[in-house]
This record gives sequence, C-alpha cells and structure tokens, in this order.
Amino acid sequence: MASKKKDPAVRRARESARRAAAAQRIGPRPVRTPRPGQPKSLYDLEPPGAFYRDWGRPAGTDDDVTSKVIAAFGPDSGEAAMMRLMLDYRRFYGPRIPLSAAGHLDLILENTDLVESMGITPTETRESLHSLHAQGLLLIADDGSLWLTVPPGTPYSAPNGQWAFVERKADAPSEPAAAE
Repeated sequence: MASKKKDPAVRRARESARRAAAAQRIGPRPVRTPRPGQPKSLYDLEPPGAFYRDWGRPAGTDDDVTSKVIAAFGPDSGEAAMMRLMLDYRRFYGPRIPLSAAGHLDLILENTDLVESMGITPTETRESLHSLHAQGLLLIADDGSLWLTVPPGTPYSAPNGQWAFVERKADAPSEPAAAE
C-alpha cells in the first residue's frame, strides 16, 4: 500500500485559516516590544537628551594613547589626566564614550548623598553606576538628574519601543559654592 504524502501548500492554507479564525474569536495579538537580539552599547541605543550628543572615541590601545599624550603634554598635565579618565570610561562604555553624561555621573557621585545611600565603597558605587549607565539602565535627564530607565526594544520599555524613565535616583548636583 502506497502512503499518501501531505501537500505542504494545503497544510499551510489550513494553518492560515485556523489562525484567521482564532484571531477573529480572540482578537488581534497585542503589540509586543521586540527583545534585543544581542546586547548593544549605550551609543547603539541612542539615548535621548542633551547629555548624549557628544561622544568621544579614543583611537588606539590604552598604552599608545597614553604615551602620545604624555609625550606631547607631560605626565602631570590636565590633558594626560583627561586621557586617563577617558580610558577608564572606555572600560564601561566601549569604544564610544558619552563624555558629558559620564562626567556628569561622576559629578553626581561627588556632590550628592548617592554614595552613602548605596552602602558600598565609593569605588564600587562608581563602577556599578557607570556599568548600569553603559547598559542604558540609568540615564542623565536634561535637567541633570539621574533616572532609572528601561532601554527601547526591551519587554518593559515604553510603548512604540521608546525609552521609559521609571524613577529619579538623584537630583542634579548643586554647584559648589564659589570661593571668595
């Protein structure tokens, strides 16, 4: 006895008709925010706001960049200190660094009581917050405050895959009083 092979076109048509009948009974599926395929850098997530317009990208290895700046300006220069800071940021943010936002996050850590409220050392607090910032889980709002956020393209992001600002974690740091 010969076995009958099922026609794939018939099976697809039957499945399509079943889905159409189910959609008519229950209604259309709710719109879901797609999950990201792979982890993205903060730069790739395109965070909103004034603090995310200026991105630095030191070219070369840490030793090469540092040696060039030290040779040009000296080891104790402001330029060398800034380059060491940028290379430190590169550990968290990858090749593209949000210069204004990362620097402002350090100001928040220095000028607010956020470090004390964390219950860990200042170094651990700084590393944790920069790591969360690099993942897009913390952002600096245009007013300078620090917010817990949900990046676009994740299950809990705002409708239409936008950024969700969930909770204010720290106010903008107050400017230190000028010495007279």
